Amino acid sequence: MRWPYKLPLRLRSLFRRGGLEQELSDELRFHIEKLIEENVAKGMTPEEARYAALRELGGVDQIMEECRDMRRVKYIENLIQDLRYGSRMLAKSPAFTAVAIITLALGIGANTAIFSIVDAVLLRSFSYPHPNQLVLMFNAPLDRPDALSAISYRDFTECRAQNRVFSEMAGNTFHDLTLTGAGEPSIVNAADVTPEIFPLLNAKPLAGRALLPEDGKRGAAAVAVLSENLWRSRFGSNPGLIGQSITLDMRSFTVVGILPASFRFPEFAPHQDVWISVMQDPLFGPLTSQPGVPLLGVIGRLKPGISLAKARAEMNTLSARLAKAFPAEDSGLAIRIKP
Repeated sequence: MRWPYKLPLRLRSLFRRGGLEQELSDELRFHIEKLIEENVAKGMTPEEARYAALRELGGVDQIMEECRDMRRVKYIENLIQDLRYGSRMLAKSPAFTAVAIITLALGIGANTAIFSIVDAVLLRSFSYPHPNQLVLMFNAPLDRPDALSAISYRDFTECRAQNRVFSEMAGNTFHDLTLTGAGEPSIVNAADVTPEIFPLLNAKPLAGRALLPEDGKRGAAAVAVLSENLWRSRFGSNPGLIGQSITLDMRSFTVVGILPASFRFPEFAPHQDVWISVMQDPLFGPLTSQPGVPLLGVIGRLKPGISLAKARAEMNTLSARLAKAFPAEDSGLAIRIKP
């Protein structure tokens, strides 16, 4: 029997159980009556004929149960009965039900969030070249090594100039800016970066260029690189956008490039809409001249053959040097490295 024929029978068995039970009972009664008639024709009394028919046919209840099993829907019926029973029990104890539902919701939510992070950080391969060479750097008090914080712009530039273990270092931070012009004002997520981040992560623009070292200097013209998503959604994929100006928090920026939607740093961070030099940011730009302000998350690429232990030793040496040179801001601080 093929499934196109079986399926309607299974559904009929599931949703017309009462009618099928009656049909099964009528059929068994018909067979018993036929056997009784045959036994009476052989010369038995009606009572003897009935007992003989029942013995020959076997247990009626057993036969009915075997017929129900042959429908192969009993497990569904049992599931429905269990669900009904469970629903009644939960309805009788609303307080327990509420606690159980909240516990399940929190458990499912927590597991989903943890898996999302593990998937992004551990399971999926990063799109950057040689990701095993990448490390993140933070400031932390010597007496509280786990109390990580951002690094000031001055300390970033000092570390970048003096270290011997990194082929490149770059800084970044994020905040929202208001984009005006070309439609209604909207909030965009801006990545404030130092220009070194693009070659460090091998970012290739779809059009135009990324930020250049001269874009990160104080007094340089304000330029911006847009994400592919923002370019398509806000500017209709206009190929002539490069060279035109946009306004971010009342400051004009010239668009110099478009980055593909696949580029994001960190890869598990919220999407970024626009990249600008931290030096040109309307909010954070002035803070780059204040040496005690923790401003940047720092990423570095280790030189080939440099171990994490050697890099940490180098940063400890640099931290001591910075604390001696700038005791007011860096005394008691050390630069920590994490893969």
